[in-house]
Formats: sequence, structure tokens, C-alpha cells
Amino acid sequence: MNALAPLAPEPGWDAAATLRDAMALAALARDCVNSGVERRVLHVRLSLIPPRLREPRHDRLVREALEPLLRPTRARLYELPGGDLVALSPPPGDHLEEARRGLSRLLPEIPAETLLPVMRLPAEAARLLTVVEAALGLDDPGDEPPLPAPSGLPPPGAAEMDAAARALVTANLAAFLRRQAIWRLAPGDAEPQPLWTELRPCLPDLAAAVLPGRDLAAAPLLARRFRLAAERRMLAELARPQEARALGDACLPLSVASVLETEFLRLEALLGPAGRPRLMVGVPVADLLADPAGFALLRRLAAARGWTLALDEAEPELLRLLRPGALAGLQLRLRFTPALLAGDAAARARLDAALPAWREGVILLGADSPAAIAWGWQRGITRFMGRVLDGR
Repeated sequence: MNALAPLAPEPGWDAAATLRDAMALAALARDCVNSGVERRVLHVRLSLIPPRLREPRHDRLVREALEPLLRPTRARLYELPGGDLVALSPPPGDHLEEARRGLSRLLPEIPAETLLPVMRLPAEAARLLTVVEAALGLDDPGDEPPLPAPSGLPPPGAAEMDAAARALVTANLAAFLRRQAIWRLAPGDAEPQPLWTELRPCLPDLAAAVLPGRDLAAAPLLARRFRLAAERRMLAELARPQEARALGDACLPLSVASVLETEFLRLEALLGPAGRPRLMVGVPVADLLADPAGFALLRRLAAARGWTLALDEAEPELLRLLRPGALAGLQLRLRFTPALLAGDAAARARLDAALPAWREGVILLGADSPAAIAWGWQRGITRFMGRVLDGR
């Protein structure tokens, strides 16, 4: 049960506590359905109150009005992402009605039927779960992000591509290198803990600089060649002694071909026995499927040299193409998409079966909303990369 925190239109990163409350409330609703145990529910929709009506004194007044809920030993109070409160009590729930009357007098601008709806469990469990899903961002998963519209620019020619590759050999990538943290956040953690920093060249910005007026996406083979050249250049810069010493706990998303190049071998040699265990290399699932022999060589190299190998940019459809045991000993970087929220029970079961049993080895990419964190927690995933943690 979450104690009442100061109410605000936008929660800070005690959002972890509100996520835990939301998940606990959803579990309780399902338990009521399974057991037939009755509960009365009061939904206090504070998120509907206009900001102009939210003053510090409202915090004190809301606490006073809800005080009767804290007296019965079996009453429980939950705070949801977004600021709404949900109170549950055994029947008949007279104290819920007392609190409801008090709150309706405090906020007469909004009808009580809208601001303070009352529900019964298990009869209205679906309605309560809809409230929780909306708070978590699960109510409207939407469609997949639209594909980028064609730019209308021509693809680069072979001569232009050769010139761009030569330019990358001596380019300074400092302005094009992107860093993003990978965090650990378990349901019981007060704060997320940083684990690795992912480093990768920003290919669109880099292509715009060395191939102005050309659209690499229109030439997939040239785009792959450009990516390899950018990765090799990044590795060459990281393989300077000073850069290698400062690398720390790092994750490098690379293609199979880049890991087998001299730039990477020089970097891992500079890291030495102490630095290599702090390095994770993520190789796309597509590379494994296209070059299983090359990927098998990487597995042997990682095991012999002491750095960590991860299967990167994994999606459920691709995971199901892998042989049983293919993930053994690997980290898995799973890409979160809104479509994962829309699957039926059978689709969820197939995905859960495809994930490794050791969920500590799974990193959820694209965790840009509380809904992604909640989805991961439901599956025992506690490591995330995304804006919702970066901007905590």
C-alpha cells in the first residue's frame, strides 16, 4: 500500500511507487474475480482537476477528507500514475461514502459522478482494470509508428559512397556519438541504478553531414556499408589508450562484421582482463540469422576474451525463429513496441515462452513510458533503456 504522497498534476520519479500501486491494484482486482471476495471502490479522479484549482491547501484538505479510509484495518489506498487515488474497502463501505461526500463538498466544480465514481468488485472488476490500464498508458496502444515518408532525395551513387567512406576514416565523431544509459529498476527499488552506457554513432546525422542531399534509406546495401564504416570509425576512436581507459561499463551495438575487424580487436586488447568484463557488445538478431557461422565465432570469442555478447534489437517475431537454446549464455536486448500491449492471451503466452527463463539477462529497449516499465515488470524484466528513466 502506498502512503499518500504530496499530490501534484505530474508525478516525479516516485513514479516507481505509483507503478507498483497500479500493478498491485490490478492484481487485487483479478484476485477478487477469482475468489469472489467483495470490495467497494472509490476512484478519486484528481487528474481531472484543472491546474488553476490545484493549490497547496488542497493537499491538506484531501488528506483530511480521506482520513476515515485510513482507520479501518482492512481499507487500502492506492495512488496511480497521473495522480488519481483509488480506495478499496470491504462492504458495506460506509466510510467510502463519508469520504466521497467530503470530497464532493471540497470540489463542487466537478460533478461527483464524474470526479468520484464508485465501483463494486468483483462485478465491476473490468471497469477498475480499465482505470488502471489508462493510468499505465495501456488503454490505447495505437498503431505501430508510421514508417518514415520517402524523402524524395536520390540515393547516393557509388562514387559518392566511396568519397563518404574515405571521409569517415578521418572524421571526428564526437558530435555524432550518442550515449544512453541502461538502468536496473526492480519493483522494490527506490531509484533506478545505472548499469551500462550505450554508445553508437547517430547514422542519420552523420549521413546528412557526409552525404548531403542523398537518401541512404533508398539504397539498403549502401546503408549497410555506411553503417559498417561508421562503426569502424567509432571503434578506432575508442581504441585510443586514453579513450579505452575511460570507457567504463559500456554497451556497443555493432554488426558481426565490425566485431571481427581490427579496430574492435585493438580496443578489447587495450581494455585488458580488467576492462573486458565491463564491455557488452550487442549484435542484431538479423545478423545472427544471416550469418550464423560468424555469430558462433563471436560467441567463442566473447567466452574466451571475457566480454559480454548480447542479441540486439530482438522482436517477438524474430525470437520465434531461433532454435531452442540459441539464447543460452547471451544477454537479450528486447525492443518494446506498443503492439506488445495489444496481443491476446495466446500471443502473450507465445512471447513469454520465447523469452529466456533467466529474465535478469533481458534488457527492454524503448522504455519511453511507464507502460513499458509495467509491461517489463509483469514479465520479471528489471533492466531498461529509454526516456522514462533518462528523464526521471
